[in-house]
Amino acid sequence: MRALPEPGSRVAFYSRYSTSLQSYKSIEGQERLCAGYADKQRWVEAGRYSDAERSGTTTMGRQGLFQMLAAADRGEFDVLLVEDIDRASRDAADMHRIAKELEELDIVLCTVVGGVVTDIELAFKSVQHQQFIKQNAEKSKRGQELAVSQGRMSGSVAYGYRKVVAADEHGKPINGLREKDPKRASIVERIHRDFDAGKSSFEICKALNAEKEPAPKGGLWRVGALLGNRHGGIGILRNPAYVGEYHYRKTQRKRRKNKMKMRFTAESERIIVQHPELRIIPQDLWDRNQARLAENYDKPFHAKRKGEFVFTGRVFCGKCGCTSIASSGKYVCTGRSQKGVCDNTRRAPRVAVEQSVFDRLQTHLLSAGLLKPCIDAYREEAERARTEYEARRQDDQSRLEDVDQRIANLVLQLGGMRDTGYASQMLAAELDRLGADKALLEKQLKARHVAAVPVDDAEVIAARITATLKNLQAALQSDDREAARAREVLRGLVSRVVLTPTPGTPTDGRGAGDVTVTVEGPLAALIDLAAIDINRVTKDAPQLTYSLDNATAGWRFSYVLPWRDPRLTTVYGDLPVLTGLLDHADVPVTMTTFAEALDAAVPVGAEEGAAQSGAQRARNAVAYLQAKSFTRCVNLKTEHTGYVWNDDGLTDEEWKARVAAPLMTKVLPPLRISPPEAVVVVVGQLGPAGGDQSG
Repeated sequence: MRALPEPGSRVAFYSRYSTSLQSYKSIEGQERLCAGYADKQRWVEAGRYSDAERSGTTTMGRQGLFQMLAAADRGEFDVLLVEDIDRASRDAADMHRIAKELEELDIVLCTVVGGVVTDIELAFKSVQHQQFIKQNAEKSKRGQELAVSQGRMSGSVAYGYRKVVAADEHGKPINGLREKDPKRASIVERIHRDFDAGKSSFEICKALNAEKEPAPKGGLWRVGALLGNRHGGIGILRNPAYVGEYHYRKTQRKRRKNKMKMRFTAESERIIVQHPELRIIPQDLWDRNQARLAENYDKPFHAKRKGEFVFTGRVFCGKCGCTSIASSGKYVCTGRSQKGVCDNTRRAPRVAVEQSVFDRLQTHLLSAGLLKPCIDAYREEAERARTEYEARRQDDQSRLEDVDQRIANLVLQLGGMRDTGYASQMLAAELDRLGADKALLEKQLKARHVAAVPVDDAEVIAARITATLKNLQAALQSDDREAARAREVLRGLVSRVVLTPTPGTPTDGRGAGDVTVTVEGPLAALIDLAAIDINRVTKDAPQLTYSLDNATAGWRFSYVLPWRDPRLTTVYGDLPVLTGLLDHADVPVTMTTFAEALDAAVPVGAEEGAAQSGAQRARNAVAYLQAKSFTRCVNLKTEHTGYVWNDDGLTDEEWKARVAAPLMTKVLPPLRISPPEAVVVVVGQLGPAGGDQSG
């Protein structure tokens, strides 16, 4: 053994305790022991260093240790005294590194319990302390597993639940009990139902933040709180605790390079305990949301975004074929605005396009004579799908019964074995494989649904489709959840909307002008709409899935959508009144006359025009005519100052003479006549536009 340092040597003390569960006086006690030992050896105290609530398994965050090593490097002491080696470190590698650094600086490492630390003692105790930590961790895990098997839970409390304060017969607290928090549980259910309705996670967070509802950790809601991690079952939309399943050992943590690394374990490595009393989300709602999450994960990034409007991503330019997007409330061609390959300047209003499509869908397509042959074909296809469904279902049911029987046989064999050798391991592996097959078959049987075969006649089906369409359009104006679900249903009815500038029609500088709208869609989706309960078309119902999506029959029709800039619509509506007065005027028409005529006339065009006075409408209309050089002002410097046509052939002096001797005239009000409209609807195998083959 190495001799103790001689009296008068400079000594430094180092103390540490691990967690907040230990007394803060632990450091004071260790320093008292070290001081007493140093007095016996007549050493001179040179400094005290300590770390409170710091684990000995790592050096991360141990400021006292680093200060001590820095002082040693500066040569401020000759002896480092600790109560025992485990106070410096419980990790063998770290302890050897610290001891080596002290040895290179000729500093002696001593303990109160054993004196100078030798190489053999260092090696033995370092490994012993490291194994002690591992054994404690294993004991803690066994205790947690026992608590989990008894119905208790380990870890943090999930959002939507709260701790239960309880004690056993000896008065000791029982940890790990949970119960539902009514307020937060309702928010969890709301999040799942909003997500099922088609709202994005961002929209859900935005609504919760607008209502100032605190997030799970306080502050604002973020998308990560909902989506979490798809591998670990973390996040409000993915946590299986909300269907009454507690997963123990979902994560595994290991320290590497002084950093804690976490990985999610496979489901087969976890302990799953059922807690039906803690269920918040119904199973069918949970299954739909998990399917949607999985579907979104497999999609490319650009396809994950939900459609903001009914026809988002389905509107195209009729001139270049590029998509048209909604910008400032109007559809514009991306071929012109973003690629520079198109000269289509028309800007069709989004709301007007959507409204006109559904209005004309009911007017031109939903007739019994047009739908009858299609419904007959639909019945045949639905019957074929039902037959195939029954065959697949019977096959899956037979396979499931066979798997259940094989599992029962393996369980009997495994229970009768006395050893735990290779054979039992093989049987256990086969049981795991059969268990996975059983879960898959049960999921398939639960997910499959039979196509509903319509039994009503064409008139009844057409009436039901019309009523459902109106109900869906009304739902678009309701609360966010119903609007999101109605938007997704309506999107399934139309596959393509093409906007083409109507030939021979003018456009103004802002892109307003007539457009020809061509609409296409699958007929099966439209007929499927007849099976929806119109009284609860969006109330807590799953998203619609069309069982005959592969049907080749479709429909297409075109119509002209007239459009003018809203700021000019009122002016265009008032022009016939002004031109009628100007055409029949024997004297210049005053602004007062225009205003009185417009006050008496019904406003035509934009809704904001109805709120304007006749004087304001008159000023706007006259300004438009003058800007086009159609009229001029005859300034009489009296109340008779007015406006006349530029091409009437009379000079201002002649108009002034007429004012002096006015003629007796009678002006008839203008008559508005709208031309009739003809629309052709094509139903059958749809080829390119213009090349339909009617069926």
